[in-house]
Amino acid sequence: MVLLHSANGTDWQSPPKGTGLKTLAEAEEQGFIQIRGEFQKRQFRLTSLGLEYVNRDKRRLEARRM
Repeated sequence: MVLLHSANGTDWQSPPKGTGLKTLAEAEEQGFIQIRGEFQKRQFRLTSLGLEYVNRDKRRLEARRM
């Protein structure tokens, strides 16, 4: 969730510090992100499924705060 919520839309970006390869691989496997590059130059972006999931989760969290 931290990885998905840290994403800035569907633009290519570097993963947040401390994000492991396993986390990226799991998110990619579930269809939430796409990955490109290798090692320190690795980047990710949200897929349409990932963007929809993040937006829905943000709305859910906001509703809990009310």
